Amino acid sequence: MALITFSLLYLGFSIYHSLEQQSAFSLVLCIVSISSLTITILQAKGFPKEDLGSLMNKLKVDNNTIWIGDYQLPDTVRKVVIGRMDIQGPAYLQLAWNQGHQWIFQLDELQQVRHFFRQHAPQIEILNE
Repeated sequence: MALITFSLLYLGFSIYHSLEQQSAFSLVLCIVSISSLTITILQAKGFPKEDLGSLMNKLKVDNNTIWIGDYQLPDTVRKVVIGRMDIQGPAYLQLAWNQGHQWIFQLDELQQVRHFFRQHAPQIEILNE
């Protein structure tokens, strides 16, 4: 956190100096610095949990058919991919074919989703990513 604060202060002084000097090179350098800092902060924070829905609340079984929200899993589904987008999350479920449907959900539900498919659809192979 101290590094981010220092970087923001340095960036503020750099922008002020470049505007005062009317230097195009300094202004471009500041814009690149702002972009880099923003990307670093976003990567450190990860995907906002409040933007992710609960996949477990959407999964249900009705007449031996699995539903994800209002999407009925076709009987032809034989594989699903379940994994993480990156080490900090979020997690995802994807139907294992090109252009397959994908659902992104909270990382802490990953094991529950795997268990749901093992319990209610043992015929579907789970590919772990």
